[in-house]
Amino acid sequence: MTLPKLTTTLVMWLGMVVLLLIIERFSAPPSSWDKVILTHISQLRSLWLDRVFLFVTHFGSLYFLAPATMLILWFLLRNGDSGDAWLLVLSLGGASLIAHLAKYLFQRVRPDAFPFIGTMPLNASFPSAHTAQVMAFVIALYLILRRLDMQNAHWLIIAAAPVAVMVALSRLYLQVHYPSDVLAGLVLALLWSLGIAHLLGALGIRGG
Repeated sequence: MTLPKLTTTLVMWLGMVVLLLIIERFSAPPSSWDKVILTHISQLRSLWLDRVFLFVTHFGSLYFLAPATMLILWFLLRNGDSGDAWLLVLSLGGASLIAHLAKYLFQRVRPDAFPFIGTMPLNASFPSAHTAQVMAFVIALYLILRRLDMQNAHWLIIAAAPVAVMVALSRLYLQVHYPSDVLAGLVLALLWSLGIAHLLGALGIRGG
């Protein structure tokens, strides 16, 4: 085990916890910037955008990400890339679990200033699990492809990053999350996934 990598992992995860606490503390009750952004977004509504964002938002759900992960795992394990398989599973699974635990901990009420579109989730608002899940999935795929093929990793970012961003924006457009919820989901996904990558490297499970 490489001690510097293990230390880096712990620092990242500690930073994740601290940043989540800071974001929640300084945006709860929902801050003025949360409300201003949601107000501007509500003015952009149209039937066409409603349909687009109602469709796009499902890419952040485990109903989509879990089957996609299983398919990718099949390819990785078939090629003997068990370390990358662990990275993908732990990144997505851990980000989802932490997001839902944080919801239970903070119990932030969902936005109610404007009518929501679609179905309002029954759980708490902070952080955005859809954002955390899709971002963790994309980050893990990027790290996997960067190790295997740098050129394809760049193409993944070009193709998948806009989808992940659209999922995050969809949570705002549909009025089911505050901007601070989405920001927290992004921070969670980034630091958790990078921490997992460093940990697997430190344990010798996955190459750099």
